[in-house]
Amino acid sequence: MLVQKLVRRFRSNFLTGIGLGLFVATGLTAWITLLRLRVGTGPFERLDTTYSATVALYYGGGLVGGAIIGVLLPLNRSPWGAALLGMLGVFPLYFGVALTNSSVASAFTLHNVADSAFLAFLVGGTVGIWAWLDDNPQGAGVIEVLRHPTSSVVAKVWAFALAIAGVSYVVLPRWTGKWNPTLMLFTAFVLFVIPLVIAVLVTFAWKRNSGSRPGS
Repeated sequence: MLVQKLVRRFRSNFLTGIGLGLFVATGLTAWITLLRLRVGTGPFERLDTTYSATVALYYGGGLVGGAIIGVLLPLNRSPWGAALLGMLGVFPLYFGVALTNSSVASAFTLHNVADSAFLAFLVGGTVGIWAWLDDNPQGAGVIEVLRHPTSSVVAKVWAFALAIAGVSYVVLPRWTGKWNPTLMLFTAFVLFVIPLVIAVLVTFAWKRNSGSRPGS
C-alpha cells in the first residue's frame, strides 16, 4: 500500500514536471514563431542556427528540465530547495544553447558548463525562490523574519551585507585574477551583489510594513 502510494506520487510529480517543461517550451516556441513571422530568419542566421533547431532545443531542454523537476519536486518544500530545483530545471535549456554554438568535440567544456550553470543560477534560482514565496505567503524561520523585519533585523542585515561585500571587494580581485571569467562573475555576484540586494529588499519590506501599521 505504501509502495503504491509512493509510486502514484512519483508518477504525479513526474508528469507535473514534464507538463511544466512542455508548457515553457511551447511559450518560448510561440514567441520565436511570432518573431520569425515578423522579421524572417535573420535573427536565427545571426546566431548561426535555424528556427527548427531552436524549436527542437526548446522542447528537448523543456523535457529534460521538466523530468528533473518532476523527479526532484519534493525539494520544493523549502525555499532553498525550490531555488535549487529552479536551477536544475533550466540548466538543460541553457546548456543546450551552449551545445548549439560548439562542435561535438568541444561541447562539454568547463566554459560551457560554467556559463550554463551561472545563467541557471540567476534565472532558475530566482524563479524558484519567487514561486516558493508565492506558494507560501506565511512561511517560517529566516525567510519569515526577512519578510517582516524589525529595525534591529534591518540593521543586522546591512551590517552583514556590508561586511561580506567589503571583504569581497578587497579580497576577490586578488584571489580570482586567474579564474575562469564566468566563475569570477559568479563568485562576485554571490559574495558582493546578492548580500547588498537582500539588504535593500529587507529595507523595502521594513518600510512597507511600517507604513501599513495602524497609526503610522
